[in-house]
Amino acid sequence: MKNKISIDDEIQHVLVVLSTLKPDTEEYSTAVKNLKELCEARSKKAARLIDVDTIIAAGTGVLQVLLIMGYERLNVISTKAISFVTKGRI
Repeated sequence: MKNKISIDDEIQHVLVVLSTLKPDTEEYSTAVKNLKELCEARSKKAARLIDVDTIIAAGTGVLQVLLIMGYERLNVISTKAISFVTKGRI
């Protein structure tokens, strides 16, 4: 099984290599281009992930509605569950 290297580890490796090179060399320019591509790849990967706060807010809203509707099923109260749901911000 191959060991997977994270993008952050690769970025750190390129930064270490950059610290040993002179800025006027071709190797330095290549390392800078590699660093730029790695940073872009890391930002694209992070952008694809769903924010944890969004998941928590959505789960809390659904839980609120379910608890209120369950209470209303057991006790005679007209439904007001929808007015308690927090409005999503887009």
